Amino acid sequence: MKRITLTLAFAMLAAFTSAAQEKPKTDAQEKPKAEAPKADAAKADAKPSALPTVDAVLDKFVKAIGGKEAIEKVTSRSMKGSFDIEAMGVSAPVEMYAKAPNKSAVKIDLPNMGVFNIIFDGATGWDSNPMTGLRELSGAELAQLKRRSDFYADINFKKHYAKMEVKGKEKVGSYETYVIEAAPAEGSPEKLYFDINTGLLVRHDLEADSPQGKMAAEIYPDNYKDVDGVKIAHTMKQVNPMMTWVMKITEVKNNVEIDDAKFNKPSGN
Repeated sequence: MKRITLTLAFAMLAAFTSAAQEKPKTDAQEKPKAEAPKADAAKADAKPSALPTVDAVLDKFVKAIGGKEAIEKVTSRSMKGSFDIEAMGVSAPVEMYAKAPNKSAVKIDLPNMGVFNIIFDGATGWDSNPMTGLRELSGAELAQLKRRSDFYADINFKKHYAKMEVKGKEKVGSYETYVIEAAPAEGSPEKLYFDINTGLLVRHDLEADSPQGKMAAEIYPDNYKDVDGVKIAHTMKQVNPMMTWVMKITEVKNNVEIDDAKFNKPSGN
């Protein structure tokens, strides 16, 4: 069981890099109606304008993490940290490499088990681990990895999602957020939760594809820190029906030389 759970955990990493929503009730809905029916109807018609546009929410997010100009000044990034599944007593070092426009590599070296790799070379994606061996990704699983591997994904939401709509407001922990439903060209709709006050992304709901089938996941970026003028989440928690895992970043380096060999097809396990 532990091996199956770990396989799922690492397969779902490729989904990174979002029930029907009930619109929040307004004061007019909760208080006794005291106005004429026509006035109430006019208020109902005006309610959608109370929500910002998708562009307004995304623009605030881009500004919150440093702005388009600062983001585009970075063309490569390396990160190191830890990957932990506390309930299973699993802890391992993680290394991540990314290179513009769309190359990515994740390496997790799990003690007593072996090395797990998820790689996208700009066209082809692979998942390699001691349990399932080497797999070339395809379909929605590959599409998710491709979206995550876009080095400038934070300013390219509309490139990857054919339809985006602000659905309402929702509480995420202590945050009041705007919820955007985002439908990719391939794969299931996702939900993005942006803090109304700071503009930062604080939750991302998605349905991850894996060899074991589809699985819903909630991803919580947190602990944003400024690195060379760009804010990067240094803590990432994923919650799904089988487990909760946390990735903590301890080192980030921008504009570093990264050998393209990092993005080559991994050797089979």
